[in-house]
Amino acid sequence: MLLKPKGPFNLAHTIGSGQAFRWQPHDGWYYGVVVGDVWKVRQAGREIELHSALQPDTEAAALARSYFRLDDDLAGIYRHIGEDRRVAGAVRRFRGMRLVRQEPWECLVTFVISAYSNIPRITRHVERICELWGDPVSLDGHHRHTFPSPSRLAEVGEPEFRDIGLGYRAPFLARLAPSLLKWDLELADLRSAPYPEAKAELLKLDGVGEKVADCVLLFSLDKLEAFPVDVHIRHELLEWYFPGDKRTDRQLRLWAAEHFGPLAGYAQQYLFHGRRLEGQAAHSRPAKLRGK
Repeated sequence: MLLKPKGPFNLAHTIGSGQAFRWQPHDGWYYGVVVGDVWKVRQAGREIELHSALQPDTEAAALARSYFRLDDDLAGIYRHIGEDRRVAGAVRRFRGMRLVRQEPWECLVTFVISAYSNIPRITRHVERICELWGDPVSLDGHHRHTFPSPSRLAEVGEPEFRDIGLGYRAPFLARLAPSLLKWDLELADLRSAPYPEAKAELLKLDGVGEKVADCVLLFSLDKLEAFPVDVHIRHELLEWYFPGDKRTDRQLRLWAAEHFGPLAGYAQQYLFHGRRLEGQAAHSRPAKLRGK
């Protein structure tokens, strides 16, 4: 089936910008696992071609419109965040990149294990977690696994998480699901809560700090004002907005909230994607060129 976004859409930048970690390219398509279903998607001009393993077309289309935020007024978002010159440059480079609206539990786990890691490593870890503790699902011979539930991961111990290479992140993940169950927190319900209240609820959970909470709020819980500050964003802001100055992560978040306003999260994602790609380009150049 074909889906028509409202405004521009760029599938490659959306999927490859470090928001979600269950997508794999294959033969011109992207295969992903979304809410227990395998999708294959590709860009078809200004539209998206989508096939689902389990869902009728109408249900898959509705979920895809939500997941890829195809009804966001991207032109209006650009007018707002594009008032900032640095963001405007990123918008020109990555026009059509959208935030995604993930299942909150999966989003929470992936960002808890993302600390001081990179996208390929996070992707491998997430896939291994699904292979070991999820259920099999397939489409067109592409075999994947669903994301395990909190109750399933609550049964897994720290040594098992260490065995798959999570290292010092293993104890955080081992405590996360029991913490969620202890607080009896329905993550999806936080979509209707104000940003400060939703963030406070997430910060109750073991292993969840400010950055992880803001990632979950932005990439799954509709809090577009959330502005996660990681190493890429910290360097970006200090270099371009506060050269020679020192700011804490909290100060940077407060500045971004005032500077970018209610769409700070969209500005963050464009800045993050640009900064990360610039870092990759710098590391791929020969040493002499990097030193110039």
